[in-house]
Amino acid sequence: MVDVNQVLSLMAENTLRTGLPVPAPRDVAYQWAKPLNLPRKGKTFLYTGVLYQLVPYINSLVKQLEQLEKKPVGGVVLRVAKVVAKVVDLSKLAVKPDPREVEHVNRILESIANLLQRAGVDYAYLYEDDMYSGVILYDMGLEDAFQKHAEKVYRRLRGRGAEKVVTVDPHTTHVLRDVYPRYIDGFSLEVVNYLELLDKSAAEDKLVAKTKLGEKMVIHDPCLYARSLDIIEQPRRLLRLAGIELEEPRRSRKLTYCCGGPVEALSPRLAERIATTRLRELGEKSSSIITLCPICYANLSRVAEKETIEDISLVLAKAFLGR
Repeated sequence: MVDVNQVLSLMAENTLRTGLPVPAPRDVAYQWAKPLNLPRKGKTFLYTGVLYQLVPYINSLVKQLEQLEKKPVGGVVLRVAKVVAKVVDLSKLAVKPDPREVEHVNRILESIANLLQRAGVDYAYLYEDDMYSGVILYDMGLEDAFQKHAEKVYRRLRGRGAEKVVTVDPHTTHVLRDVYPRYIDGFSLEVVNYLELLDKSAAEDKLVAKTKLGEKMVIHDPCLYARSLDIIEQPRRLLRLAGIELEEPRRSRKLTYCCGGPVEALSPRLAERIATTRLRELGEKSSSIITLCPICYANLSRVAEKETIEDISLVLAKAFLGR
């Protein structure tokens, strides 16, 4: 059986040492943006928080943890890994993502960047200063490690002259908008989610669909968008403008049901059971499922069989960008 405390400690050690909670190359944050030649200077910056980029690595780690859960030696392996993390860059170890998953998350981020440009949003990108937010440390109660990392992220953002950041997922949006101000004295960044910006541009007729998709799909609300950030109607309006015939599961909006994350790195089997329950609910309305969060996408995809699961950015890109 895997020792949860050892997993948490390993994540904290790795985040403080490398800036990432799981073993991954340091340039994983910004490799996706290199072909786009996004500007480097500005006052408004796209900040991904690296959560989408980490999904392939998290999936690889979860597979390894699933095997460790079945073995009594699992806790010993993690204790050794914790010690190693203090002196060795764990990105060199054997967390090997599926290249197809890497390509997929890169397409998601490219779509978000292009949608923002299409909507007339003026922004720059952080490249090597695009860092993981540390949200998993906060979620798991590792406050000391979280504060140290959050202060480092904030200094990096302000050092680039950022006054406003555009976020791309619910976890990063929530931690920057609602949590960082409680841990960082003088926090002064404006935080806005890309779906809020796209919705505003669409309302001002700055973002117009090139084509109507005419597809029937069911939407899964991430808990943080629905319950903490009130980002509920914005994605629905955008999807309807894209020509999606939108179905609602029996638990939606503020009453949405968990996807199984982010406990997948601590108890893969529990995450799988929760995701299976949610997938069954969504499948009652459609086998084509729209997610709005990288963690939701990862957990639901892990248990999907006949269902098609697609990130909202790729759906919107088809309609508004014609790709």
